Amino acid sequence: MATPQNANESYCTFTLASDVTAGGLPSEAEIRKDLEDNDPQVKRHALKAAIMAMLGGEAMPSILMQVMKFCINSQDKPLKKLCMLYW
Repeated sequence: MATPQNANESYCTFTLASDVTAGGLPSEAEIRKDLEDNDPQVKRHALKAAIMAMLGGEAMPSILMQVMKFCINSQDKPLKKLCMLYW
């Protein structure tokens, strides 16, 4: 990996904990159902699973509407951060 040439440049990376994939990724229908849950912890887990699946190349076209309906307006800050990663 090359070093930044300008003193103001730096490399930025992010990682998602693999606790979501410990038992395998849930199906699209399970993720969609979990995003509709009232518990923010369940929503965070489902959104992490959706992000991991999409990073793995899975197409999840119906998840976008679920995220918009049930996650964007949440007051849960970690969930909002995951929404930013999802976009």
